[in-house]
Formats: sequence, structure tokens, C-alpha cells
Amino acid sequence: MSLNRQSAIVSTTLQELMNRNRKEAANVRKSRVLALLFYHMNGMDEGLEALKMLREHGIIVRVCLDASILEHYQINHLAKRMKNDDLLSFDQAAMHKEDFDHFLLPVLPFSVVSDLMRFNDRHIAIRILLFALMSGRNVSALSAGADPYHTIWQDSGLNQGTSYFKHKMKNQLQELRGFGIHLFDDSDQIFHFIHSTYQKQKKKIITSETMMKFAASGQRYIQRTKGTIITPLARDTANKYQIEISE
Repeated sequence: MSLNRQSAIVSTTLQELMNRNRKEAANVRKSRVLALLFYHMNGMDEGLEALKMLREHGIIVRVCLDASILEHYQINHLAKRMKNDDLLSFDQAAMHKEDFDHFLLPVLPFSVVSDLMRFNDRHIAIRILLFALMSGRNVSALSAGADPYHTIWQDSGLNQGTSYFKHKMKNQLQELRGFGIHLFDDSDQIFHFIHSTYQKQKKKIITSETMMKFAASGQRYIQRTKGTIITPLARDTANKYQIEISE
């Protein structure tokens, strides 16, 4: 199959998925976690398992698929592995990036590490991640794909690189930690981190300023979660901008 033909199939498949989820995209505020999912040459099992665990425990995760994934996975198989077919395009994610509390990299390929290290904002996914880091939001990643000492490399026989090569890779991970990215070794760790963060964020205060931001973004419906406090002034602002609050 030619590269042009392959690229067209990927684009068509993604477009169909975006159309199917267009209504859900309009209500993106219900989401807590945005997962940016990339392909990795050494497997994606841990990342897909983490996404499945989050979904099974009631945490709404919206997923952006890098087009290269669909050159290796059938979309139905991938959705089954994740137990999630709630997809956004990267353009949609960029438009609604302020609505997410947590940004997740279930798979950490070399290219993403390199682009982040170089602040390569020509790529929309990197722009989204840089926004998250600079705005103080949680960004977490499974480090296996970029950690030469992780067992996945030994299991696949790809742990024979030079000491300098491995040292360089490990140093890059340390720098990513310095950027504020939470790195985890396996799906259990990342699940517990996001789940605990989610539980803490359930109890929050919605102010008049928050309502004005909702209004500016065109949002006209808010689902109040258990423990959320809405101030009297926020309710006045909601009435002014005709924002419905579901109790």
C-alpha cells in the first residue's frame, strides 16, 4: 500500500470517529483527563491498560490518537483494549485544552521526549503539553517507552545499547521530571495517582469568575458534582448568562 493511500485511510478513519463524537465534544467540560496517545515500537500494553483501568473506575478520559497508531492497530481493537471510544482530534483538544485538569501520556515515545526537550511547538500535541505545564495542570506519563532500564526493553531483547546511550535516555527522563511531568513505571502507579487526584478535585468551589469563563467559551450547561460549592455570586452570574446548573 502506498504511503499516500495509507495516509488517506488514516485521515478518513479519524474523521469518521470525530464526527461520531461531535456531540460529546460539545460537552467536553465533563471530562477530567485528556490522554494523548502515540504509537511506540516496543509495545503499548501498559499504556492501554492504564486507560482501561481509569475508564473502569468511572474517570472520564478523552483520547487523542496520533495518526500513526492506525497504521498498526485497527480502531475497533484499540477501543476494546482501552474500553474507550471517546475520541477528540488534536485540533478539538487544543480548542478545549483549558477544560481539562489532567493531561496523560500513556505511551512515551522518543519523538515526544525530544520535542518536549526542545520546546518544539510546531506540533500541536507539544503545544497542548506545554500549555498544561505552564498553566500548572497535572501532566503524567508512563516512562517505560523512554526508560532503557525498564523490563519491557529486556523482555524484547532491546537492552543491549551502550552505557552512554542508556545514560543519555535516563537523563532526559530526569529533565522531564524537572519540567513538572509526573513519571510512573506501570499502569497501577499512574492509575492510583490520577484516581487520588480526581477524588481530591471532586470538592471544588465554582466562583463568579469561573462562570464568566464558562460563558465566554459558549458553555450553557454545568453538571454539579458531589461536594462542589457554587457561591451565591456565581449563581447570579450563571443566571445572567443563562447557564443552567444541574443539581
